[in-house]
Amino acid sequence: MQTLALLWDTCGLTGLLSAVASIAAAALLAIGIVPGGRFRAWLTAAIFAAAATFLALVTSWSVRSIEIDRSAEVAAAEAAGAQAAQEKLRGRAARVRFAEDTAADQADVAGITVAEEEGAYERAVAAELEKIPAYRRAGRKERSGKRRGDDAAPDDAAPDDAVAAESGTDPAAADSYADTETPVRSLPEAQLQVADRFDRINRGLTWSLLSFAVGLVGWEWVRRFNTTFDAVWPLPLAGTVVDGAAAKAHVAVPTDGAVHLADFLSATARKGESFIVFTGEDLLAECDRLDRIAAGPLRWSLPVRSLTAAEIAADPALAELVFETAWFGRAGFVIRGEHEAERVLADWAARLERRRHCRASARCTLNLVWAMPTAPDAAVAGRITGIATPTNIRWIDCTAAETSAGS
Repeated sequence: MQTLALLWDTCGLTGLLSAVASIAAAALLAIGIVPGGRFRAWLTAAIFAAAATFLALVTSWSVRSIEIDRSAEVAAAEAAGAQAAQEKLRGRAARVRFAEDTAADQADVAGITVAEEEGAYERAVAAELEKIPAYRRAGRKERSGKRRGDDAAPDDAAPDDAVAAESGTDPAAADSYADTETPVRSLPEAQLQVADRFDRINRGLTWSLLSFAVGLVGWEWVRRFNTTFDAVWPLPLAGTVVDGAAAKAHVAVPTDGAVHLADFLSATARKGESFIVFTGEDLLAECDRLDRIAAGPLRWSLPVRSLTAAEIAADPALAELVFETAWFGRAGFVIRGEHEAERVLADWAARLERRRHCRASARCTLNLVWAMPTAPDAAVAGRITGIATPTNIRWIDCTAAETSAGS
């Protein structure tokens, strides 16, 4: 109980809140082990850990401002010095003695003046203080290398009263200067060591929790970034670095639940990827671009074009232009109409095959989505499935899933 009372006196409410926030962060990290709601739990844990770290730093600053109380040691040294000086002076006075003299008369006869007595006392006290190790006499050291009060620049016009007060030339100024000094808390060294130990443990724990939580949040964000439909807070960071940070599915066949293609295409654009969608209807009829980044005046978008499969099949140059533009991530395309769609898909599968032979791959993943009412040709789909990973293509067959234009 004494330790708790001491910690409350030195660390206060900020130390208690820091400990509570650390416990909450640790509990949320443990809850995040369960797959459901993992990202939210770990993100909340990171927020609690950041709050705990901030409170720990505030608490540490408060503890570091406490000085070591040396009054007991100084009092003991003064008492020992006074006793040593008295014994020395008595020994000197004993050599000159009259029968009628008192101890004071003996000291006077021995030629001991008041100045000599005071000097002997001061020397004895100084000798006792020298027995205290230098590192203990120096007090606590400031981590920044500055003494307390050195943070602010000296004022050119201000120091006159302070100098007079410190030099003792102006008693009134000394009194006023002493009154304006900020009182400094002090504790015995043993008690301050307990507070310091708690401070070090608290800061180490909060920084460890914060680092661990941020690492888990980053790892979970990258893992979900590389999933097909489960990305969270997508940013245009698609590329080999993010692709290599976590496993990535290059073939997806959604069979459970509805697929909201408009939302999927929007998330794909925000991730920095491109797409070609074969669908029976224009999912983005009223939208000619999808935002990658939209923050105030800063806006970066992915152009979106809608064409029919018959137009592409009838013009080989247009087919090549569409494929190359999507391959290099310059635009997304919605291919409408079931007529000639399989022919166009087979042509692009052949193009991918040629690129696989020369070991070419898209820098950012190209999403090739089949959302027609009927399934694609099995041979063509199998061909694309086999070359999806080496060419960095994500093949998504939504035939078996219910699709809709939006959420």
